[in-house]
Amino acid sequence: MQNTVFQKLVSLVVLILMTQAVLAQNNRATFTAYADAKQVLLNRYFEVTFSLRNADGRQFQPPSFNDFVIVSGPSRSARTTVINGNVSKEISFIYTLQPKRVGKFTIGNATISANNRSLRTSPFSVEVLEPKEGETGPQDQFFVQAELSATEAYVGQQVKLDYKLYYQVDIQNFNISQESDYTGFYAEDIQRPDGRRRQEIIDGQQYITKTLKSVALYPQQTGTLSIDPAVIQLGVVTNKDRRPSFFFGNEIKRLPSQTAAVNLNVKSLPPNSPSSFSGAVGKYSITTEISRSTLTTDDALTLRMLIRGNGDIKRVQIPDLDAPDSFESLEPNVVEEYVGEHNSYRNGQKLIEYTYLPQEAGRFGFQPKFTYFDPDSSQYLTVVGAYHDLTVRQGTAIKSTIAPDDSEQMTALNFIELDTRLRKKRLFFFGSVGYWLAMIFPVLGLVGAVLYKNKLQVLANIDPAILKAQKANKVAMARLDTAKSFLDANNSRSFYDEVSKAMMGYVSDKLKLPRSEMTKTNMRQRLEQLDVEAEKVEQFVQIVNNCEMALFAGMDNSAAMQGSYDNALSVLAAIEKQVTAD
Repeated sequence: MQNTVFQKLVSLVVLILMTQAVLAQNNRATFTAYADAKQVLLNRYFEVTFSLRNADGRQFQPPSFNDFVIVSGPSRSARTTVINGNVSKEISFIYTLQPKRVGKFTIGNATISANNRSLRTSPFSVEVLEPKEGETGPQDQFFVQAELSATEAYVGQQVKLDYKLYYQVDIQNFNISQESDYTGFYAEDIQRPDGRRRQEIIDGQQYITKTLKSVALYPQQTGTLSIDPAVIQLGVVTNKDRRPSFFFGNEIKRLPSQTAAVNLNVKSLPPNSPSSFSGAVGKYSITTEISRSTLTTDDALTLRMLIRGNGDIKRVQIPDLDAPDSFESLEPNVVEEYVGEHNSYRNGQKLIEYTYLPQEAGRFGFQPKFTYFDPDSSQYLTVVGAYHDLTVRQGTAIKSTIAPDDSEQMTALNFIELDTRLRKKRLFFFGSVGYWLAMIFPVLGLVGAVLYKNKLQVLANIDPAILKAQKANKVAMARLDTAKSFLDANNSRSFYDEVSKAMMGYVSDKLKLPRSEMTKTNMRQRLEQLDVEAEKVEQFVQIVNNCEMALFAGMDNSAAMQGSYDNALSVLAAIEKQVTAD
């Protein structure tokens, strides 16, 4: 009982320290500079902002603005935000500038003193262009574009879609009246898109730009995926004498603007993925902690792995860790799963807890690893956690698997043979049920220990892929049990996610199909090769499609969820029966 309490306290302290480390990183003082335009026309204005985050600054020194006229500034603004209890503050110094001539100019470093040290911004360039002759027509004074952060990606990679407004007139508000259903993607809205105003030049005309909405897209299939046009109603201020702004105006006219369709080329992951790959696509890191470094064979070891990355964290399966051979492992479980945002991209973290039971005394080394696919390098990368040096001492429990030698047996037999005198006091025990049980139990224990040892040797020699195949149905049923709990709680997102994992995981484990090759075509072909009935194959693929569409559309119909659950049970049972019979 004391060990259990101690383990919980250690785990809590470890989690707190890990959280504080993340917060400390996020609250580091930074000093940055940026302009709201990379290009500007000669007769227009633009703003330059110097921003200090998470510190109180003094002795601010701006760079030289010799190539520009300072129209106004520096104006100073301060902002404090609280997100999930994490407080951050930002102080900004803002200048409004007008170019003096055409050309490309560099705005140098600004400096400020903060936290007893001097901080310096990085220089950046602004290009000044000659304005085009003529006036812009009303149809050119505003438009909306759908812009992807990449033109090609891998399955499972996060791609950001921005609905970006370009305008030269006052826009009071907007409403997205028609949006793509993002077929072929798992899509999630980004709650805090980059809403800063900027200036850009399109075809010689200068526009103010603002991102209206951002969506994180995770492609689920290969090929060219199309994102349908979106229709956005804009509240345009008809009073042209007012300066362009999102927030001021009198008479408002609602005008529609439609984006053009955009395409994304989606590639499949490279073949021959490592056996340690668990489906993570993006940029990932891990942190590992153990509950203790010294223990006995009576104790349990708890290891916690925190996985962080910018991919779809829900799709990351629990990785298998290479624990020492003499350690028995229990079923790992996810303790915490969290999705947040950083720099207008979704980032997630998953905390996984592993429990191990040491079977032998000795000194062991343990270094957990995690493999993910990096889209930038197009390679499978393995990150390595901390090296854990473990000392295991023999516990109090007796674990004898060694038979006594012949001399010990002879001594025992001689003692019984010589001591043949009848004693009245011993008649009660000798020959009784207790006597025979005392004689039989050691023999049964010895036989059981030998059988258990043989079983461990057999399991150690079995290919891990074969073990997964043998346990595929059991794991799938466990996931469907979890899905049932989400069904009862009417949690559609988690329900369809678990059903999808149960179906896809069953095929991956049963057919030894790597996660990187888990396409619907491959699944269909492999099931057909096993002579699974065509009807069952179609039902299986339909269930996967239904889960995918439900995740995209946010379906929460209870009757549909119950039907999906019943169909999944029926189809998995039928396929398991047929595959096992073959």
